[in-house]
Amino acid sequence: MSLNNPAGLAVTGATARSIELLEQAEHELRCFIGDPVATIDRALTEAPDIVMGHVLRAYLHLLGTEPAGIPVAAAAHATAAKLPANDRESRHLRAVALMTEGRWRAAARVLEDIAIDHPLDVLALQVGQQCDFLLGDSRMLRDRIARALPAWSMDMPAWHAVAGMLAFGLEETGDYLRAERYG
Repeated sequence: MSLNNPAGLAVTGATARSIELLEQAEHELRCFIGDPVATIDRALTEAPDIVMGHVLRAYLHLLGTEPAGIPVAAAAHATAAKLPANDRESRHLRAVALMTEGRWRAAARVLEDIAIDHPLDVLALQVGQQCDFLLGDSRMLRDRIARALPAWSMDMPAWHAVAGMLAFGLEETGDYLRAERYG
């Protein structure tokens, strides 16, 4: 079964409650609050076949860049890889696989393509920007988010995060006046 999240993106294997929990976990990640791992684990208990739940669980363990997170992320990937997934979700799984192999630049490119096709996929934007940061790619810190910006508006729930990511990218490329505007 596939339901849409609040941004209108299809989420395979979801229930209404698991989408609520997935959104909460993504919000916790965006704001660095709460316990997004515990929240996504609750979503996976609610709907074990929610592909993006496994994807988010993997990202949460990879973004900390701790070696102990790699086997957890690989296990989440292995579980999700057996489930039906749409194209966007399959590409997220590809990014997870690349990250578990240490191929962060290749993963960043996959996430860039997802964000081009689905500019409201805030998880692709955020994880992609984290990759850009870890790789020291200041141009992509700015351009990844700037490219998606026309699809966003200030009344959207994750606008604050998108504006903050853009502000950071602008600051990292020396555009301090525009960075201040979005910050």
